[in-house]
Amino acid sequence: MSKLFSAFRGLAVFSLALGPVWGCGDKESGDDDDVDDIYDDAPGEGEGEGEGEVTCDGTWSVIQGQVTGPYSDEPAEGAQVYVWGDAYSEAMVTETDSDGMYELELVPADDLYLEVYTLEGCWFLSETFDAPECEIQTFDVYVEDCIVAEKPNLYLYPESDTDTRVELGLDRRQKVVASVPEYPDAGWHGVAHTDGTWTEHGHKRPDPFLFYEVSLTAWQARSLQRHTGWCIPFGGEAAVFAMADILADYGFDARERDDFVDGWIHDLPPADTYSVYPQLQVEPYAQLFIEPAMPVERLWLLVEDGASCVPLHEPDLKPFDRTGAHGVEWGVVLGDLVR
Repeated sequence: MSKLFSAFRGLAVFSLALGPVWGCGDKESGDDDDVDDIYDDAPGEGEGEGEGEVTCDGTWSVIQGQVTGPYSDEPAEGAQVYVWGDAYSEAMVTETDSDGMYELELVPADDLYLEVYTLEGCWFLSETFDAPECEIQTFDVYVEDCIVAEKPNLYLYPESDTDTRVELGLDRRQKVVASVPEYPDAGWHGVAHTDGTWTEHGHKRPDPFLFYEVSLTAWQARSLQRHTGWCIPFGGEAAVFAMADILADYGFDARERDDFVDGWIHDLPPADTYSVYPQLQVEPYAQLFIEPAMPVERLWLLVEDGASCVPLHEPDLKPFDRTGAHGVEWGVVLGDLVR
């Protein structure tokens, strides 16, 4: 996980807080030469205790630090920092500056979580920590987890060429990291053709499908189902064709399966075996709003290293209903696999 939070095990709860800790008595501002401006602005300053003194009234706690990563030790500018827990009705949020620095004043509480999201959609999620009253703690975070729903291909099949709008419903922490055609803020708006192709308004040529990639939040990544699936006991190109066969069992046609093979024949990370878990409940990760409405059957495959691959409980597989106006979508989530 994190370079600095590797001590988050057992009873170690933010034991790597590097900043000074204030008790609940008064503190002279000149006691520490390296105190940041955040100390000068701490709640309680100048409330009748004499100039330069800070009073602990028990209503505040502060965390601060630097966010770095992903992919390097460079500061993560514009990262969103969230703190939340049962004690809060909504998350406390701030953003890192150009040096990757953040500071956040909290209501004192126990059992909180620190969650960080970079502009790339990568994330860090801590174990629980406490925010004691009248304390300033420093938590530096290295972000390295990037879980992305890769290459979802969305095919829409209206009964006649239809002017259509398609919008993704995402958590505010998620990012559309790639799309073809480019995904506008208001969603795609174009013509869905009867052969599954799409022509975006303003474009001369149709695209073979709607393509996008979207990051997953920490909790979304952890909630992907791993109860039923398949063990593919070989690697290489044969594994890609085996996954295409799974798509065939769900009712994807030859063109859609060929697109899957083309998309992954060179991009599937190498492994000797793979565990493959079908995700049929995709809406919690990326909602689809289609106007005019049509039913869409969606399948994402969570693919992980099968080093400990054992016979899995195979799903009760039912082919998709592909009658009338409809859509289908396949995508892949690389769980513990690294390109």
